[in-house]
Amino acid sequence: MSEINFNSIYDGVSLALHAAFPDCQVHGGAVRQGLKPGDFNVIMPTLNHSKEVGQRFKRTPVVDVIYYLPRDGGTEALRVAHKLTQVLQSITTPQGDVVHAAACEISTDDNTGTLHAMLQYPHFGRYPQELETMESLKVIEEG
Repeated sequence: MSEINFNSIYDGVSLALHAAFPDCQVHGGAVRQGLKPGDFNVIMPTLNHSKEVGQRFKRTPVVDVIYYLPRDGGTEALRVAHKLTQVLQSITTPQGDVVHAAACEISTDDNTGTLHAMLQYPHFGRYPQELETMESLKVIEEG
């Protein structure tokens, strides 16, 4: 297992979207122009990191997958929401690690015409630890 980091989670979500929705554009972050109905935008609004017992830590990135709905997007929103829960429940990072979503909350915003899927991908890691080696012991036997 390789080290899982925030970028690998982000890339795993983007790759899963590309595979499941090959006809859609998947953007990342702030997009100034060119977004159209049927496009996705992937952002990470929250990156949590906490120390655990010993050399362990826990990271819980929250990924917001935004889908831009067509004007008559009522049934389209339900279809995409259902597919997103299946596609993003477990993602594979570019390094080959599988990370499971602990939570998925889906909502729509009628004012902006978007569907938001907020997913949490908690995972644990270890701080690098340098091992201290013992000094050489010289045994002198007499007798």
